Amino acid sequence: MSIREELLFDFSVNLPRILVTGETTVLDNVKKVMLLTDGEIVVFNGQRYTSVKGRGFVITQLKEERMLVAGEVEEIRFFTALQEDKD
Repeated sequence: MSIREELLFDFSVNLPRILVTGETTVLDNVKKVMLLTDGEIVVFNGQRYTSVKGRGFVITQLKEERMLVAGEVEEIRFFTALQEDKD
């Protein structure tokens, strides 16, 4: 992948992106918060979902499709919704 392609991929609007450093987590491209507890966060990224599980989650910032979360991350999952039959 060329540098140009990598940059375009990094800034894709509908793809999930997450950065975890110590006790701080940054979720980018957040379109909708689907589930929010102190142990799990699920967000919709446009075409996919991101699930973060852990302990002691506290949202420290939420604006412009970016969510900053404090707490201990134990598991990260990316998934899509099942397509329904259109018959």
